[in-house]
Amino acid sequence: MLKNQIHITVDVEEWFHSNWFDVSECIKKHYDGIYPESDVLTTTEKLVEMFNNYNARATFFVLGETAEKYPEIMEILTANDHEIASHGWFHNKKYVDIIDFKNDILRFKEEIYQDVNGFRFPNFGYSTEKFKFLIKNGFKYDSSIVPCLKIPGWYGNSKAPIIPYDLNLDGGMAIKEFPMTVLPYLRLPGAGGWFLRNAGYHWTKNVVKFSLKRTGYGMIYIHPWEISDSNPCIKDIQFHVFRNTGQKTFENLERLIKTFSEYNFSTISDSLSLNSGNAK
Repeated sequence: MLKNQIHITVDVEEWFHSNWFDVSECIKKHYDGIYPESDVLTTTEKLVEMFNNYNARATFFVLGETAEKYPEIMEILTANDHEIASHGWFHNKKYVDIIDFKNDILRFKEEIYQDVNGFRFPNFGYSTEKFKFLIKNGFKYDSSIVPCLKIPGWYGNSKAPIIPYDLNLDGGMAIKEFPMTVLPYLRLPGAGGWFLRNAGYHWTKNVVKFSLKRTGYGMIYIHPWEISDSNPCIKDIQFHVFRNTGQKTFENLERLIKTFSEYNFSTISDSLSLNSGNAK
């Protein structure tokens, strides 16, 4: 069983990469069809500074188009010894065509970062064929499976293990899976992101707390735009999408790190050799 392991993961993307609203229509209507600049560089840097203050090494799943637009992000992550993993290239489709997916993976490795170990599917849109392509191209792990009760129209695999395990595919292929943390037994999600903002600090704290107690494993996730004070106020976007973004979410994330300060905050790659087995 795992002991004292927490992974902080950051999906480096921008506010208009959300799947909660019709992004294309929003950009067309409010920005004349031109995607705007964002503060993803400064918010990512702010997260890095906070993690460094608590000696917490994090894994950043970087979106290719964001890294291309803001190359300084890669410099910041490399200089501060955090892990760079891939989040694909685009984030505008829930399920990317397999041909486009393959091209995006190769493009990321060629243009953004070659020595990448990990992957997280945008919108958790994974498939067996895509997992196989990751393995063939040198990826060592994935972190996209949410082992919770199925949420209609969203995600959830209640039969998946709740700690890191070997995801075995046909043909003898396998990739290590680092699942998102859920509340044990009840299989409810909540270890960051939308839940940290809408269900609150105490919900996320308890999800992580009981997972650590049950398994010794925990994963917290966040997006840079969730700590931004510059998200748009557009009536077409539902209230919950940007609820509590900004300083409040930043402070709650910092509060979580303080709460679990006795645990080891390591990158996923650092713990690859330490994790094995299954739990339900």
